[in-house]
Amino acid sequence: MKHVPSEKYNIAWFKLSECVARGEKERALGVYKLLSHSIDDAAFAAQLEGDLLLAFEDNTATEKYKAAAKLYTKKQRFVEAAAVYEHLVTLQPGIDDHVLHLIQLYQILNFTQKLEHHLKKTIDELVQDNNPTRLNAFLVKLQELSPETHKLAQTFIAG
Repeated sequence: MKHVPSEKYNIAWFKLSECVARGEKERALGVYKLLSHSIDDAAFAAQLEGDLLLAFEDNTATEKYKAAAKLYTKKQRFVEAAAVYEHLVTLQPGIDDHVLHLIQLYQILNFTQKLEHHLKKTIDELVQDNNPTRLNAFLVKLQELSPETHKLAQTFIAG
């Protein structure tokens, strides 16, 4: 973050939280815009904006989260990117692309247990939905992403 006098910086964060607590969306976004000038991490700034929008139940929050995750990934900050995709999977269950991004990040991070957990959970949901078109589309994308993970998915289906 850029060097900012700490008192002004702390006041801005306090004002931001105060606006959110009062439900003042426009004012909170205005304070965020001012505060964002002191944040030189675009991914964090996008994530923060997503958090603000989510606090006001604004559907555009997910777009900010996706932007943040892409920026974290681009900067090879894979743990932060995975955390944002975890959040997206919770916010938007049934969006297979979020799970695929998360699986890809877990492969990079070598987080085998988390990868297997999300893969099994998704496969179970897809099988229970009884939507073969969606299941096949997911498996095709998974094959493109990782033949090894695709094989693991097949064992979950057969399981």
